[in-house]
Amino acid sequence: MDPVYLFLNETPDRSPMTDWYFTNDARKRGFTARPVVGGVFLQMLYDKAIWQKWASRDKTKAAGWAPMPKPPVLMTVAPTAQDEPTIWRYTTRRPGEGWFGTDFDAGSWREGKSGFGTRGTPGSIVNTIWDSRDIWLRREFTLPDGKWSNVGLSVHHDEDVEVYLNGVLAMTANGYTVDYEALPLTPAGAAALKPGKNVIAVHCRQTSGGQYIDVGIVEMIEQK
Repeated sequence: MDPVYLFLNETPDRSPMTDWYFTNDARKRGFTARPVVGGVFLQMLYDKAIWQKWASRDKTKAAGWAPMPKPPVLMTVAPTAQDEPTIWRYTTRRPGEGWFGTDFDAGSWREGKSGFGTRGTPGSIVNTIWDSRDIWLRREFTLPDGKWSNVGLSVHHDEDVEVYLNGVLAMTANGYTVDYEALPLTPAGAAALKPGKNVIAVHCRQTSGGQYIDVGIVEMIEQK
């Protein structure tokens, strides 16, 4: 805490706290009253007497806060390894053009159960070892007849990933996650879905650390 106190005490700018400033003269660079810097006050909350002293000075008596939104309920359409390991065709050698298309022949690719990666990667359920730089995957899934209003992806990726549905780019994401996340489809990806058989194709790239990829299809049902 000492460097933070020193900056606040010696900066010539008398304004609500910033977290962007010049270290040579302690002048504020930009942001003012940044919510993210509230963390510097967390230690105070452990001292009940100090917390009550300052909280008692509140004059606004704010109330009636809006409730936190409820996360959607996820209904599985095509399972991930969380639900049931699924057989995918996969390769770690760069495939030919159109590898994500519906008519691409992946018969020479290997077969493996989801998920794919190295054991010990946070949140992973590894059933097939993948320890090279890139992996390409394909599988078919069936979308039952019915009204599907908010279909998305359940994805755990480490690291960069791109997902295609019936040959159309449906989602991309960089970096990594440490658990499965529900992610929306691109408008084009959503439009590409159809009742009956569909093809999902995935490319994931690894750079450092753990690695893992698993993708499923879910219907995201909003809670009211």
